[in-house]
Amino acid sequence: MDTIELEKWLETPEGKTWIEAQKKGLLDKNAELLEKLKKANGELETANGSIQKLESDLSKEQAVNREVLLSRPLAEKLKQKGVFDALIPVVSKTIAETYGLQLTDGNAIGKVKDGEKETELTLDQIIDTWSKSDSAKDCFKPQDIKTESTSPDFKGTPKNQDAEYTAARLAAGLPPEK
Repeated sequence: MDTIELEKWLETPEGKTWIEAQKKGLLDKNAELLEKLKKANGELETANGSIQKLESDLSKEQAVNREVLLSRPLAEKLKQKGVFDALIPVVSKTIAETYGLQLTDGNAIGKVKDGEKETELTLDQIIDTWSKSDSAKDCFKPQDIKTESTSPDFKGTPKNQDAEYTAARLAAGLPPEK
């Protein structure tokens, strides 16, 4: 059968029936595949929703762990060292960023670079190292405070008020001077 004969045959009722039979098989297969695709997309959406919920839960748990195992102990140790309460959040953030604090096996670990060598330090070692730095000098409460009630040779504003004022200005991101 040549092309001209085929075209004529396709116009006959028999040819039209044959074409419809071929189309029906393809349309049925197309519908079957579309149904499978819709089902797979639904399963994928469900799986993605589950993944997002798990990621959210993990993120919340990591934040709680970081707070309990790193932030609170750091703040408590800074308070014990005598850092002004107003400066503790700022100092904590600075120390965490400077020393790259992270939780490793439930312990706070930071790193100090000494030339080419990088040394891991515990939280206590990090706070000791930081407390000896120049940036720490204005963060500590004075130890020997003379006030009107404790000293007859007191003159002027108590030392701790000036230091607390300076600490509050530093915590607010302002320069220490008035």
